[in-house]
Amino acid sequence: MSDPSSATAPQAPPPAPAKPRANRWLAIGLIASVAFNLAFIGWGATRFYKWRHMGERPAGQIEEMITRRMPEQAAGAFRMAMEKNRKITPGAFHDFRREIAAALVAEPYDPAKLAALLDEHRRRLDLFQEGLQSGLLAAADAMSPEERQRYARRMLRHGPPGPPPRD
Repeated sequence: MSDPSSATAPQAPPPAPAKPRANRWLAIGLIASVAFNLAFIGWGATRFYKWRHMGERPAGQIEEMITRRMPEQAAGAFRMAMEKNRKITPGAFHDFRREIAAALVAEPYDPAKLAALLDEHRRRLDLFQEGLQSGLLAAADAMSPEERQRYARRMLRHGPPGPPPRD
């Protein structure tokens, strides 16, 4: 028979090697990097979505930027004067940019057509500016001297958009 001492006892499997600490920190770093990248992509997408039409700011938005620091009766007078003196449609500039771009890339290039389009753009800007000026004059007429002084101070302040600062 076999000798019990000669029989080899079943050996226990060797203990699993301990995971190095570097692997744990590598996983933590990878997770943090992915989270940071997702946050950055989200921030960039938000900025793109919010500001993608920056060059195509509608006329109403410009009017709102001007009137938000005015007293209510002056803002009303400004809006009424703008409507009364509006000589171009509010969207007159949006599609016009595409026409200018098309003239720039047209083959054969026609400098006279581009010059005519740019002259028309200048004319439209001048008409819009005339409307803004008539609105500002009407608003100034509707304000008291103290309100005009407050509005002038607010116009000269720089800072983030939002509610007008309290005087």
